[in-house]
Amino acid sequence: MRTGIIAGVLLVLVSVVAGILYWRLRKAEKENVQLTEEKVQLEEEIRELDQRVTAMQQELERKDVEISEKTRRIEELAKELENARARIRKYEEQGRISARQAEEMRYKTEQMAYYIQKYQERIRQLEEENQQLRARTAELEEKVQQKETETRQVQAEKERLEVKVRAASYLKAIQMRFAAVRENGKEEWDVEFRARRIQRLKICFTVLENEVAEPGERVAYVVIADPTGKPVTNFASSSGYFTLMDTEQPFSTKATFQYNRSRQEVCALYDRPAEQELQRGTYTVSVFCEGIEIGRAQFQVK
Repeated sequence: MRTGIIAGVLLVLVSVVAGILYWRLRKAEKENVQLTEEKVQLEEEIRELDQRVTAMQQELERKDVEISEKTRRIEELAKELENARARIRKYEEQGRISARQAEEMRYKTEQMAYYIQKYQERIRQLEEENQQLRARTAELEEKVQQKETETRQVQAEKERLEVKVRAASYLKAIQMRFAAVRENGKEEWDVEFRARRIQRLKICFTVLENEVAEPGERVAYVVIADPTGKPVTNFASSSGYFTLMDTEQPFSTKATFQYNRSRQEVCALYDRPAEQELQRGTYTVSVFCEGIEIGRAQFQVK
């Protein structure tokens, strides 16, 4: 009987011990699963952090992010890296990860820390380069503005000189004379004529010397305006059209001459149509050359 009691007590003890061992085993298994999950999570966080560090390196190489934004993101990476280091130390102290795993993780984080430090140095270099570029850009912009101002001044002066040269190169006609030419060729020079006696009108004028004007062929267009201001023309003989102020204007007659920069007389003939008689009054004769009026005079018809 005593043996039976001892056996019962031993059975109870064995059951209790077995229960304790089973409970401890289940607890250890649960803790092991939890540690494994935490380890996997930490490794995933480190991998993600490593990817972000690599992405930051690419952005730095492209320079497509503002320096202030780069600085902020580098600081965030540095903080997250420090947090990862702290977790590795904590897990190692608590025995949640092995010494080998902790060493591997520390090695990885040290690599990232090295790159972050390099990126921080690169950002400082970029900031210095940007400051130098801003200073250089400001200097260049100032020079560009100065050059633009100088260019405008030079252009304005050039235009003024061109106007002066152009004005100086214009020919000038003076001493305009008129003659009624008879059928026998006799010329009657005057400033007053009887209407019936003007069948052919000769207009002569003196072109002054001009050292600035280019020598060469010139065409002088003569416009005879009647007392009403209407041009007198004979398109069957000597009249035609010339360009004045971008418009076509009729002329009475014209004279082509070779200009040699010296004073010379130029003459042109106007043939009155047989069926057209000149009316009485004051006639104005204008001479145009190279698009401007170079001389003007008047004669009377009685």
